[in-house]
Amino acid sequence: MLDPSPALGALIREVEAQAAEKPDPVAILVGMLKLVIASEADPYLLSGALVEGIASTIVRRIPDEKHGEVGVEAVRMLRDRLHAYGIV
Repeated sequence: MLDPSPALGALIREVEAQAAEKPDPVAILVGMLKLVIASEADPYLLSGALVEGIASTIVRRIPDEKHGEVGVEAVRMLRDRLHAYGIV
């Protein structure tokens, strides 16, 4: 395993400290996403992984009767966010 850069190490320690104080999985995810987005990770693979995460979350955590509605709203939210960034 590669040694993390000092900045990466500091971010990991910060995320771990936050998790130890008050476990908040969403806050931890947001912190890790910021790290990965700022990294040299392939943006196409990252985008695909995020879409897969959304799809898996809908299928696994949202009640069956809401899958379609939540899926459509997720796509609308993506469109709205891209529009806010001046894309689409």
